[in-house]
Amino acid sequence: MMSTLIQILEIALPLMYGLVFAVYVRHFLTESGQKSQSFVGSRLLYGVLGIHLSYLVMHGVNIEHIPVASRAEFLSLVAFCIALVYAFVERSQREADTGVFFIALAIATQTWSSILIKPAQPPELLTEYPVYGIHVLFTVFGFTALAVSALYALMYILLSRQLKSRNLGVIFRRLPPLSSLEKMSRLATLCGIIFLGIGLATGHFVATYALDDFNFLDPKIIITYVAWFAYAVGYAVVKIRRLSGLRMGYLALGAYLLLIASMVVVNTFLSSFHSFQ
Repeated sequence: MMSTLIQILEIALPLMYGLVFAVYVRHFLTESGQKSQSFVGSRLLYGVLGIHLSYLVMHGVNIEHIPVASRAEFLSLVAFCIALVYAFVERSQREADTGVFFIALAIATQTWSSILIKPAQPPELLTEYPVYGIHVLFTVFGFTALAVSALYALMYILLSRQLKSRNLGVIFRRLPPLSSLEKMSRLATLCGIIFLGIGLATGHFVATYALDDFNFLDPKIIITYVAWFAYAVGYAVVKIRRLSGLRMGYLALGAYLLLIASMVVVNTFLSSFHSFQ
């Protein structure tokens, strides 16, 4: 019965996110300015997140390990992370006018997952050391939160340019004020730093105790640690010096693009015991 319910949810989740997306689109086009506390779409999103979490838990119980072994499982986790990080930022800042963009990403990612889903053989490390699954979970949450931060930074930059040109289109008129976008980007960055830090710590634990070929000087590990440290220091400097405005937007967006570019280059041209998929 659990397997049947899981299969039903694999089909239903993209449709549920699609319903939430439709409500957010209507809100974005006709009800800009309504606070998320009184917005029905927010409550629908929380409900879908609860169902998605239940699906991930049931799927994990059914396959007897944390569901991160296949590309489809990974994509479903990414979709959940996108929606969850956005929902947290929205609730904290009481701004629902950017939800349409992030829910769209969650729909696309979960739909891709539902299309690709099939039984997968988990890596030995995942079954023998459950903390490895926790490492993957927090690392995915961390990178997703940093991506959300970068998207808010991009919105800030684009809206700032539109305001200077005094030629706002429909989309830009519906976005929150620059100050709100900046706060949302900062909050997502903080979430990313915390989650990625926990992911790195648990990954270090697994590598130290479970891998014979673990190398502290592995280029991928070095880049990840340097990136996390740079984000943490940068966030602290911004808070202490109270930096804001376009510099913050360019810093958040540039830092994430540099991080992704570094991962792509290292994953493509350098060998490692670790593979970032």
